Amino acid sequence: MLKPVAAACAALILVLAVAAVTAAPGRASQRAANEAVMLQLVNDARTQHGLAPLHVHAALSRAARAHSRDMMRHQYFSHSSPGGASCGARTRRAGYATSGCRSWAVSEAIAWGMSFVGTPQAVFSAWMRSASHRAIILGRRWRDVGVGCASGTFNGASGSWMYTVDVGRRSK
Repeated sequence: MLKPVAAACAALILVLAVAAVTAAPGRASQRAANEAVMLQLVNDARTQHGLAPLHVHAALSRAARAHSRDMMRHQYFSHSSPGGASCGARTRRAGYATSGCRSWAVSEAIAWGMSFVGTPQAVFSAWMRSASHRAIILGRRWRDVGVGCASGTFNGASGSWMYTVDVGRRSK
């Protein structure tokens, strides 16, 4: 009698393990798709306004993705982490270096939403209606960009998406 129960438990554990492994790539691919759409929206808007498209910088992408994950994980919404790390500190830590640069600057747009207001299109549309966010997205000084997002439960709302767009410029 014990063997069938043990076999059933082992089968259930296997099914749950397979489900967990296959669910993670789905979230990762949705994250990557949302980041790609957001990047396209940013660069399309810039092009429509006669500005050069921004170039993806790996360090800014790492910083943006890490900030979105951190806000989701620790349930806060701010340009500064609970430990006090600013956008500048986070991007430097991610490798967007200041050494050897004559000038260096970064800025950031963050947003979160769920359901239809959590899509890249809805978030981007809200940013473009906000003077301060629009100025970041359409800023002439920016050359580099990193886009990051994370999904999960935020403020009790499951299915939420957190977005961070970090922009920067370094001059040697």
